[in-house]
Amino acid sequence: MVLIGVSLVIFLILGMPIAFTIGFPSILYILVYNPAWLKVVPNRLFSGMNSFVFLAIPFFVMAGEIMGESKITDRIINFTDALVGHVRGGLAQVNVLSSMFFAGISGAALSDVAALGSVFIPAMEKNGYERKFAAAITATSSIQGPIIPPSIIIVVYAAIMGTSVGALFAAGIVPGVLIGLTDCVIVAVKAKKRGYPKRDTPFSFRQVMVSFMRGVPALFLPAIIMGGIIGGVFTPTEAGVVAVFYGLLLGGLFLRSLPPAALIRILRQTVTKTATLFIIVAFANIFSWVLAMENVPQMIEQYIFGWTDNIYLILFIMNIIFLFMGTWLETAASIILLGPVFGPALMNLGVHPVHLGMIMIVNLTIGLITPPFGVCLYAASSISGCHVEDIAKEALPYIVLDITVLFLITYFPDVVLFFPRLFGLI
Repeated sequence: MVLIGVSLVIFLILGMPIAFTIGFPSILYILVYNPAWLKVVPNRLFSGMNSFVFLAIPFFVMAGEIMGESKITDRIINFTDALVGHVRGGLAQVNVLSSMFFAGISGAALSDVAALGSVFIPAMEKNGYERKFAAAITATSSIQGPIIPPSIIIVVYAAIMGTSVGALFAAGIVPGVLIGLTDCVIVAVKAKKRGYPKRDTPFSFRQVMVSFMRGVPALFLPAIIMGGIIGGVFTPTEAGVVAVFYGLLLGGLFLRSLPPAALIRILRQTVTKTATLFIIVAFANIFSWVLAMENVPQMIEQYIFGWTDNIYLILFIMNIIFLFMGTWLETAASIILLGPVFGPALMNLGVHPVHLGMIMIVNLTIGLITPPFGVCLYAASSISGCHVEDIAKEALPYIVLDITVLFLITYFPDVVLFFPRLFGLI
């Protein structure tokens, strides 16, 4: 296993794509120690992707692309601006709330940064906000995307661990909203301290209702997906198809904001993003298979149980491991690698698989904004032109409160299990 570890570090330092970073060490290990396993590799690559649940991913990706091309984002921004834009630091609050609503459409943090960052960062700077502050709040609020349903990462975890997608979707509501609210609190404190501006026009209930009615078609999408899955009307894959159909109907016929030429771009982006994710899934499956064949999960379980049987301490250690992995490894790959390794041991200790899923996903998404490798920080840096170090300093208070939310859901499982139980999903 030393060979895998060393080659993994070398490939990471060389900056190789993450799929090959985790795939090549596995193949190298097989060539050196067990060449007979090579004939199994093609089968493992295929079986890693051969899940009906995974079929939902391209449809969710396509639905998000359709909504982006349809300029639905503008309607969401107008609604959140009418809602909170009148308070001090209102534009930053609008940024956070827009991320929360956008999370229910895209389900991906980087999509959130790309879609909202290009709108909010220049607008906030123009209105008197520091550019690094605008970049930091855009990056940190984006991590609601993989947590608030529907979420591609939740689908990956459900497929790998054999857990209900609907239960995980319901479990993601509270942590996602809590992270959004903590972001709002920090924005309010910083806005008052730094004297950030507020909108000239006062709050208008009529304007809120008008903008809500204009934005409700977009906000209706996550409601359709969640309601259909939780109500047992359709499976996650069928929900993805419904989301695509709804997006095409909304953008193409009702809003008339989706030109036919945009469909080519939508299909190209969908294929590119889905193929990238599935390549990672396939190679990560090889990696986890090699670990399983070498009994690594059992060795880890014996080591953990041999060192301590205190569930609170074990969960604390798991949080550190998951958070560290999230800072440098792609989220889907981390779930595929860590789930089969640590999942059985933690579930033997009585951790519910839905609870474990939320612990892993929140950790890994916080890793997206944690220096030095947090990819959302680099995405915000690319859009804003600010140094990553400056954005990271601004993001630190948000990360601290996000970790507070993480420990809340870790040690109080009812926080995430409330809605799954309420809807009868677990």
